[in-house]
Amino acid sequence: MNSSQVDVLIVGAGPAGLAAAIELRKSGVKKVRVVEREQVAGGVPRHSFHPGYGIRDLKRFMSGPKYAKYYVEQAIKAGVELSTSTTAIEWADQKKIKLTSPSGIEEVAAKAIILATGARERGRAARKVAGKRPAGIYTTGSLQQATYLEQLYIGKRAVIIGCEHVSLSAILTLRHAGVKTVAIICEEAKHKTVFMLPTLMSIIFRFKLHLATKVIEIIGEQRVSEVLVEKSGKRWAIPADTIIFTGDWIPDHELARRAHFPVDLQYKSPITDRDGLIPGSNVYVIGNLKLPIKGADKCAIEGKRLARKIANKLR
Repeated sequence: MNSSQVDVLIVGAGPAGLAAAIELRKSGVKKVRVVEREQVAGGVPRHSFHPGYGIRDLKRFMSGPKYAKYYVEQAIKAGVELSTSTTAIEWADQKKIKLTSPSGIEEVAAKAIILATGARERGRAARKVAGKRPAGIYTTGSLQQATYLEQLYIGKRAVIIGCEHVSLSAILTLRHAGVKTVAIICEEAKHKTVFMLPTLMSIIFRFKLHLATKVIEIIGEQRVSEVLVEKSGKRWAIPADTIIFTGDWIPDHELARRAHFPVDLQYKSPITDRDGLIPGSNVYVIGNLKLPIKGADKCAIEGKRLARKIANKLR
């Protein structure tokens, strides 16, 4: 087994991890390595083609792929060691992590470790929605990958489930794929995004916004044909061949749990102090690994702030 040592090891090459790595190098930290399990660095923005990225951190209005590309290029320019197709699998101790990659197993020791593994949406199974398992069911993330990266056929009529801002992002992805959004289903009585934006988008894209409505069952054999919903005791079916589950985030906290770090009962995120440090360790948590969910630019700003604090400590 190969072994190496760095000043700071960052797990996760999304906006938070890359921004932290760049700032660490700018602050004089010599050996900074970022590991990413995907084949390409950049995180979720690289397959989120709509604009709106970079407003707070870069003072720009960018598409997701351009935003991701910017941070990857800046990291390489800053001298960050970037390892893709590399997965952190377990802890040797709280200062060493074992990695696996096409090159084999490696053990990396670090003075500080940053976990920037982000969060994922809960899918249909985790939400315990009844019905068979037909084709045509996605989360926003899998929809974006299938649309933008793999150019797969998605469907014709879609129902979006979820009340968070990401549900509106799903509308734009579906439109790019040539799929009509026919409805958004929210269990809550109010959508959780910018005031009046869901109503405005419902007019522009001509879909129905069903608030205080519950999904009862997904109907279909080989492919989705309808979704059964309920409101105030009344049930009806909405014809659709595509279902998108959005939001309802859960942090990718498997690595933190393997180290037996304490986890917040509400958000399932590792418990940290105000600086993002897990007490009694040299391990920090940033970005959407620590819920509630934040925009990519906020995660990047958080990464930069944490990096400056870590650099001061390492001095």
